[in-house]
Amino acid sequence: MKIKKSTIIILVISWILFLGACLVAFYQLEQMKEARITNEKIFKDKSTEQISDEPEEYAEVREFMADYYSCIQNNDQQKLKSMVEDSQEMKKQQDSLKQYIEEYQSLIYKVESVEDTKDYIVYVSYQLKIKGIKTPAPGMTPYYLKRQGDSFVIRNNEDHDTDAIRAAKQKSLARKENQDLIQKVNEDYEEAVKSDDQLKDFLKDE
Repeated sequence: MKIKKSTIIILVISWILFLGACLVAFYQLEQMKEARITNEKIFKDKSTEQISDEPEEYAEVREFMADYYSCIQNNDQQKLKSMVEDSQEMKKQQDSLKQYIEEYQSLIYKVESVEDTKDYIVYVSYQLKIKGIKTPAPGMTPYYLKRQGDSFVIRNNEDHDTDAIRAAKQKSLARKENQDLIQKVNEDYEEAVKSDDQLKDFLKDE
């Protein structure tokens, strides 16, 4: 049975709708906590080549995520199994991705720590090169990482999220710098779709 391209559409469209809904729901929370948030550390977008004065563990997280995306592009499912919490969910995504995705380009990893835990939230933005289409599709995927020994594991199935994980994600989405990042990727996506009819047609949910 042919795998549908819905996974690709989710990567570049559905996250916008989901995150947008979360931002509306937590707008008031952002306003109430504005004074506190302004005192928190601002995490700027940086690639793996731009690691400087941030905590050392952020470099580890970026290296892990860079390795993860290398495995995705090489379809190294054996190694990916050790990097994710739900290997079956990973396999379903990979089976779809390998049919349509040529390459992830211009990867940028924005890392932030979760308060009172050793967990991390990573926003990965990228240009998604789809096979047979000239214009890459801007997109972004948020990840929740937990420390596992000397490495990390990605919580890749939202159905398994605990209340604490959901609360951490919601708090992260309410931060202004993350709202700004989401808006920028959304704008880049809209411009790309307008500039390329092939990309627009591909991303139509059939």
